[in-house]
Amino acid sequence: MKVLKIKKTAVVITAVLVILSSMYGSHHSLMVLRNEVLEVFYNGEKSDGKGINSDLEYISDECYNLTIVAGRYIDKEDERITDILSKRELLAESNGPGSKYKAREQLVAAAMVLYQDIKAMELSERDRYYIESFLVNVNSRELILSHSSYNGKAREFNRILEVFPAKLFGKLTMVKPLELYE
Repeated sequence: MKVLKIKKTAVVITAVLVILSSMYGSHHSLMVLRNEVLEVFYNGEKSDGKGINSDLEYISDECYNLTIVAGRYIDKEDERITDILSKRELLAESNGPGSKYKAREQLVAAAMVLYQDIKAMELSERDRYYIESFLVNVNSRELILSHSSYNGKAREFNRILEVFPAKLFGKLTMVKPLELYE
């Protein structure tokens, strides 16, 4: 215990403890902020479950419903239907805003091909109504997605990570920037 009574040892131990506590505190604070921003993506700004992710699920459901209607008029194993179903799975399995954005783009593109083909067919009145509402429903969700506050909050978080001391502590504690939904 004689070592602990040496002034230099006490200074070194204190310095190490200050550095470690600063790193821990910075990491914790940055991760809390990062998780708050990610919460906006998944559950909305008011944490009411109305985030980008719920809008993506709505679009995915609309695309699935399109395949159900289309299955009444074309073979259910048609490539256009199976393509939409596989793109839905890709969206569901995607992790992170960037990959979900790309998966949504692919899903909507595949759905638009089927939509155009089905729209030109002779449909029942009920199915014609659904087909006409499909595009409106998807476009309205796309508009909602374009007004989400997530990207602005993610950009702000990423800017914080670029300013001292967060830049130093963020790198030391491996806090990663957020993906944008684009």
